[in-house]
Amino acid sequence: MKITGLKVHVLEWERGPVIWRDGLMPGGTKGRDALLRIQTDEGVEGHSTAWRDANMEEMKWKLIGRDPLRIEEIWQDLWRNLRSHSIGGAIDAVDIALWDLMGKVTGQPVYRLLGGARQRLPAYASTQALGSIPAFLGLADEVFRRGYRAIKLHAWGRVQDDAKLFRALRKHVGDDVVLMYDASTGFIFEDALYLGRVLEELNYYWYEEPMDHLNLTALARLANALTIPLAVHEVSPGGPFSALDHILAGAGDIMLTDPIMKMHGGFTGVMKTAHICEAFGMQCAIHGSQIPMLHVACAIANCRYFESLIPEGFPAPPGIHTAATEIAKDGTFGPWEKPGLGNEVDWKWIEAHTVRTIE
Repeated sequence: MKITGLKVHVLEWERGPVIWRDGLMPGGTKGRDALLRIQTDEGVEGHSTAWRDANMEEMKWKLIGRDPLRIEEIWQDLWRNLRSHSIGGAIDAVDIALWDLMGKVTGQPVYRLLGGARQRLPAYASTQALGSIPAFLGLADEVFRRGYRAIKLHAWGRVQDDAKLFRALRKHVGDDVVLMYDASTGFIFEDALYLGRVLEELNYYWYEEPMDHLNLTALARLANALTIPLAVHEVSPGGPFSALDHILAGAGDIMLTDPIMKMHGGFTGVMKTAHICEAFGMQCAIHGSQIPMLHVACAIANCRYFESLIPEGFPAPPGIHTAATEIAKDGTFGPWEKPGLGNEVDWKWIEAHTVRTIE
């Protein structure tokens, strides 16, 4: 089998706005993504929706004519040429699409090919920054009715207001519900320390991205001052090598990674990160709520939760149906037992929402 072509559908569709915290520009009412198709001489395609900022001419030069099942060989070649910015924008998408193709060739879902640590795992409901404390409490009631037993807050990034929200939500849901907080790298040390101590008092499970993600010295200082685990590394480029830097610096307790995040290295990079974390006795928490995240979260033993952004499926193209939107009554998610990623692609929807094709 040989790779014969690459094709990208740049997609746009209508959706609601998204707000993470003050200071971050709200996402608009149009969803945007890109579907990568890696084509082969045997007619089997690998798909991914992680393509970004890549030069198609360069990627074709790298990939056409190669055996798509030699995934590690291709990953090593791309990773060692990340000095090319356009490769850095595509390595994640290419790797995911190759694993999807491998699953289709072998008849296995990707999570089994990657290790298959479990078939399902619990999910936490990951909020956006809502307008008021009552809105958050109402959302908590709604997600509990649908099976969730854990919630992660994205709040406003205002120290006292966020602290009031932490207290109100804990009082509302009781002591037995797992709660987390994602600060989206919003605070300086003093404010991050204050909020960390509030979270400790309220028995929150983790404290995510409290400070500048590139400042390992400050993160290490904060981790040393708090007992609540710091979940870090979500947006730091460098994949497993950057995660190791964080660990050796003492800059966090839980490493976040994501197969579609730019320069985290796709499935192959995330598996390397997970194994490094395992060697240090640490969790490797998978960030994000799309289908690649669900596969890799089920593949590894040291991830405890799947992140489900509310409403389910919000960031993904609605014309690609996946298991990542289907919560069971017991609050768990799991990939379908279908080859590859198991996606059901509505090609009429793809055609209708393609604003540009790259090939």
